[in-house]
Amino acid sequence: MKKYPDIRAVIIDFGFTLSSDYYFRELGPQYTDRIAQFVFSRDSEIGRRWMGGLISSHEVSERLSDCLGLSANEIQSALARGCSRMSFNQSVWNFARTQRADGRNLALVTGNADIFREVIVPSHGLDREFDSLVSSSNFRVELPSKQPLWDAVFDALRPEFGYANSLLIEDTRREVELFRDLGGSAYQYRTDQEFDDWLNS
Repeated sequence: MKKYPDIRAVIIDFGFTLSSDYYFRELGPQYTDRIAQFVFSRDSEIGRRWMGGLISSHEVSERLSDCLGLSANEIQSALARGCSRMSFNQSVWNFARTQRADGRNLALVTGNADIFREVIVPSHGLDREFDSLVSSSNFRVELPSKQPLWDAVFDALRPEFGYANSLLIEDTRREVELFRDLGGSAYQYRTDQEFDDWLNS
C-alpha cells in the first residue's frame, strides 16, 4: 500500500463500511421508520443492549412484535433472511481481499448483535475472508467506543502488531479520530466512489 508502507494489519468496520445494507429489509419498507426509531435510533436502549450482547435477536423480535403488529417468529425469520442476503460495498470488499492477498493481517471489527455471528458470518463466509472477527456482542457489555474491540484484535495477534502499524477503515468519525489518537492510521468511509478516489490519489 503506497500510502502506508509500514501497515501490517488492516481493520475494517462492518456496518456502513463493509456493508450498508439493512438487516430488516425483508419485512418491507412500510416498517423501516418504526424499526429505525425503535431499534436503531441514538437513544434506543434496546438497540444498545442488542449490540452489546445483553439481549438476543429473538428478544428484539418479541419486543418489535407489538410495535409492528407482526408475530415475533415472522420478524425473526425476516431478520435472518435479510442478513443472509445482504449486499456489500464492493470497493471495500475488493480492498479487503487485496490486502489479505498482499500478506497483511485482516480483521473485521464491529459493534454488532448476535445475528452477526449466527447468520451474517456463516452466510457470507466472513470467517474465511478475515483472519480475525471481533464483535461487541461477544463482550456482553455496552461499550463506549470500539477501543476494547481493537485491543482484542491486537491481543490475539503477535506482539509486533499494534496501532502504530495498523490501518482502520470505519464510517464513524469519532472512532476514526480515536484510532488516530491511539497512534494508528485511519480512513473515514462514506461511499465507494470516495473510497476509490482516496485509494487512487
